[in-house]
Amino acid sequence: MTKVHVKWPLAGVLSGLVILVSGAVPSEAHLGRRVVPIERQALREELGLTDDQVKAVREIRARNWQSMRETVRALREARRALREMVLADADEATFSAKAAEVRELAGQVLEARARTLQEVVRVLTPEQREKLRDLRPFRHHRPGPLAG
Repeated sequence: MTKVHVKWPLAGVLSGLVILVSGAVPSEAHLGRRVVPIERQALREELGLTDDQVKAVREIRARNWQSMRETVRALREARRALREMVLADADEATFSAKAAEVRELAGQVLEARARTLQEVVRVLTPEQREKLRDLRPFRHHRPGPLAG
């Protein structure tokens, strides 16, 4: 009976680690299919974007897309390698170095997304920015990997 009590907490920790290592950044395939929220017709209408604004947003996205794609690809590969290290019981130094690489790449992805949004927001009028600020928390919330 003691063995059962030891196995279940260990299984929970390992499951959490797998979820953590697999991460929340979409794979390249998902990223490619994703529609940028500001390009959705309903949001364009709610914000009252002009054709010139929509064109500018698309240009910003296209300009930043290639480097973001490469960073996401590198992040995916680093996470895969980290996951393999966990399963192969790699030494601590190698594991720590790969974990640091994953953190660095994840930070780069987050920063690139924030900078892209920063560029997009400059295209908007103050009124449109305010509308976007009011809409964003409600319309774009996606539950995290542990949400039920």
